[in-house]
Amino acid sequence: MIAERRDIRRFRAEEVADEVLRSVLEAAHRAPSVGLMQPWRMIVVRDRTTRIQVRQLAQRERLRQADRFDERARQFLDQKIEGVVEAPLGIVVCCDHGDDAVEVLGRGTIRQTDVYSTACAIENLWLAARAEGLGVGWVSFYRPEDLRGLLGIPERVEPMAYLCVGWPDERPERPGLEAVGWASRLPLEQVVMHERWSDGPAAPTPPAATPAATAAGPDRAAAIMVRDRLDQLVKPAGSLGALEAMIERWAAVTGGPPPQNLRAGVLVCAADHGHVGHGTSMFDSDVSAQVAAAAARGDSAVGVLARAGGHDLLVADVGLAGPTPQGVRDAKVATGSADLLAGSALDGAQVSDALAAGAALAGQLADGGAACLVLGEIGIGNTTTAAALVCALTGASAAQTVGRGTGMDAAGVARKQAVVAAAIECHGAPLDARAALEAVGGLELVALTGAVLEAARRRLPVVLDGYATAAAALAAAALEPAAGEVLFASHRSAEPAHDLVLTELGLEPLLDLRLRLGEASGALLALPIIAAGGHLYREMATFVEAGVARRP
Repeated sequence: MIAERRDIRRFRAEEVADEVLRSVLEAAHRAPSVGLMQPWRMIVVRDRTTRIQVRQLAQRERLRQADRFDERARQFLDQKIEGVVEAPLGIVVCCDHGDDAVEVLGRGTIRQTDVYSTACAIENLWLAARAEGLGVGWVSFYRPEDLRGLLGIPERVEPMAYLCVGWPDERPERPGLEAVGWASRLPLEQVVMHERWSDGPAAPTPPAATPAATAAGPDRAAAIMVRDRLDQLVKPAGSLGALEAMIERWAAVTGGPPPQNLRAGVLVCAADHGHVGHGTSMFDSDVSAQVAAAAARGDSAVGVLARAGGHDLLVADVGLAGPTPQGVRDAKVATGSADLLAGSALDGAQVSDALAAGAALAGQLADGGAACLVLGEIGIGNTTTAAALVCALTGASAAQTVGRGTGMDAAGVARKQAVVAAAIECHGAPLDARAALEAVGGLELVALTGAVLEAARRRLPVVLDGYATAAAALAAAALEPAAGEVLFASHRSAEPAHDLVLTELGLEPLLDLRLRLGEASGALLALPIIAAGGHLYREMATFVEAGVARRP
């Protein structure tokens, strides 16, 4: 049907039976539509007088447009462009744009999806007509406002196609314009490109990717297997909500659902920041080392939660200004970052070393048998650094990315915003990920970026904590897009811009507790929910196993 479909201009006089017409219209109405908006509207035109008026519109435009073709004008006028009166009926397919104030799923960023959906209805109609033996001719020589006025079509509705429909009196083997030498069909290779747009000659089809090249990508077979079982469990379809999406995503990373006894490797990186002298925090830099020491002793929130859950905790100094505290792993790259208002916060070597340090720390936890990597950070002033990094990566403004952090008052928030705005004014935005890390990054955030990249290489799920870890993950996904596939959002913190970053990453958090603690505390609170997903997946019975009747 596809190969033999033609634009028909000559029709026989026999009428189209109502049941045949209904079959064709039903096919059009079964077209796919974005958000199930079904924007198509079809006007069936049988009245001869109306069809004569439509033909007059077409003939008038035919003469008006002939001069556009210069020396080909006479050849253009030789073409039969319509069969409006010959065909026993016309079908005007319209797109009803509806009310712009009504939000339609899937139309938020591409407003024309209603037009695209209506085009699908036209194609369905045309192929269904061909299957019935009918001919269809698409008339495009009229001004939409003229057809709208003739048929009383309201302004919100766009007439997209006047289709002549009837029993064909021709059986062209080739498209009419091709047969008369007006145009010819392009070879497929001329319209197909691979991976990126190209205005040059079409590149040859690339060889199939090797397993090594796709190792970092999602395991679709495992995800489908898990999804199939979730659909068979004794529950309404999709009733576990976000848990089902989490379980499927976990399987895409690891090859199976979350383990029931989920033991995580908890990596908390600590560093200081050169901008705190501008009043970007309520605390002095020496507090970073004190909190890191308390975490390593198990006295802070991350220590308590890691101990309660039986998880492996590694607190690492990648950039504290003073000596590495007792119990904290010494992975120091530098004694804090530089003032990002005076130049780059980090140099290229420091970024490379911090990425490598984070990768090594993540690798150690993975080698110790961790089923996932939980990320946390400690560093006075690092919400300011995170805000600047998000601005540098996304082009967002300081007003969008700066929040209260550990509890700044209005004046403190204003100081933070001013520092971030000045830093972005100095360094520019948006920047590529490497340049952003050098310009405004912090050593603990860069180390966490390296940890995410290593976890992605090992196909190890990464459970993010709050705003700062999400900013580091955003940098990792910018450096290596496949890294974004291993990320899981534990919670939405009290920092307003955390939601902005999660949206950029395409992640939906499991919890919303208005936390602003950091240290991986929110991620550790979410781990029992992830483990519960593994219990449900493995221990719930299927409909067949439970002997429960299921409607098809």
